Amino acid sequence: MPSVAFEPQVVPDPPVWPQSVVTVVGNPRPGSRTAAAAASVAELLASELGTPYRIDELVDLVTFAPAIFQGERAADEERAALESAVDLVSSASVIVVATPVYKGSYTGLLKSFLDVLRPQALAGAVVVPVTVSAAPSHKLLADQHLRPVLAELGASVPVPGVILEERDLEDLQVVLSGWIRDNAGIVQATTIALQPVAEPTPAR
Repeated sequence: MPSVAFEPQVVPDPPVWPQSVVTVVGNPRPGSRTAAAAASVAELLASELGTPYRIDELVDLVTFAPAIFQGERAADEERAALESAVDLVSSASVIVVATPVYKGSYTGLLKSFLDVLRPQALAGAVVVPVTVSAAPSHKLLADQHLRPVLAELGASVPVPGVILEERDLEDLQVVLSGWIRDNAGIVQATTIALQPVAEPTPAR
C-alpha cells in the first residue's frame, strides 16, 4: 500500500479571554418578550461556544432612549448610560441584536442607536440578528433590512438570523435548539478568524 503524506494542520489558538457576548434590544417597550428571547439566545450561544465566552449585560435601548434621540438635551444619567452602551457594544466579540418587526422593518429605536455608533464600530464582531414578528408574512423583513446596516458598521453576519414568530415564544428553548446546533460552530469559527493577529517579532 503506498504511503500517504499528511500535511500538518495549523490549529488556531483559542480566543483570548474574555470573549464577550453582548445583547442589544431595540423594542420600545421595557422588559419586552423580545428582550427575553434575545437573552435566551445569548445565554444558549455563550454556553455552546464554551469557556472563553462570557455574557455581558443586556442593553435595553428603551431605558436610555431620550439620550439616543435628544443627545445633549437628555439627562446626564441617560447620556452616561448611552456612552456605556456604545463602549460595550463596540468592544464586543459577539452581539445579539434583537428587534420586533415594526411596519415591515426593524424599529426606529434600534436604527437611531446604530446611527450613534462611529463608522466601523462593529468591525471584528460577529452579529446575530433576532427578530420577532406577529405574522409569518412579516418574519423575514426586519432581518433583511438590518443586515446591510450591520455590514456598513463593519460587522460580520455569517449565519441566518434567529427568526421568531410570537407563537414561538411559548416554547422558545425547543425552537432555539435547532438554530444553536446548526450555527454555533460557524459563529465560533468566525469569531476566532476575526481575532487580531499579533505582529511578527523582527528577526535579529
